[in-house]
Amino acid sequence: MDSRFGVAVFLVICCAWQAHAAVNCTSPGRFADPADTTCQNYTYCVYDTSTSTYLSYNYVCPSTSVFNPNTAQCTASTNYVCSVTNTTTSVCTADGYIADPSSTDCSTYIECVEINGTFVETTYTCPNTTYYNPNTTLCESDYNCTTTSTFTCTAAGRFANTTDTTCQTYIYCVLVSNGTYLEYDYTCPTTSVFNPNTAQCTTSYTCTTA
Repeated sequence: MDSRFGVAVFLVICCAWQAHAAVNCTSPGRFADPADTTCQNYTYCVYDTSTSTYLSYNYVCPSTSVFNPNTAQCTASTNYVCSVTNTTTSVCTADGYIADPSSTDCSTYIECVEINGTFVETTYTCPNTTYYNPNTTLCESDYNCTTTSTFTCTAAGRFANTTDTTCQTYIYCVLVSNGTYLEYDYTCPTTSVFNPNTAQCTTSYTCTTA
């Protein structure tokens, strides 16, 4: 009885919110945020039978605990060694708006604002029945959402999308703790293009793809 009460209290004091999910939910359960170097953040995925989609809830373990992906639970930091390494501090490379790489249905997008050399990222959700168009940076009802890529990540970093003749899209590869890569499709803000030499969005690069 006491142990069940302790678990209940433990779960209640965790912070939770349904917003921009750190994990793309494809099955029910709790999954570690691969970008969180503190190992305290995780996403709880719940299948919604009414819409046949997954609901995503972001959680933060209590202050002195960490999330153990092996048991899918928060535990004392002495019981699990956090081994997530920080591969990058921001998904933004320039001021403007970009597609949300965690969104599989083009329903959300990210605003990038550089402040004192650091990008502040804010995630927004398009109104119902509209989709984020990275070409116009607007939410549009007639935009055809395409989030697939033929690129395969073999190293961490940002890489040009060789199938894009406009040079505006690129692939962001993140190495996670289990040795695999997470792959995200991005579009450079507004009039900028992706420079494969610097792995940055810029207005000074000349697109030379055929």
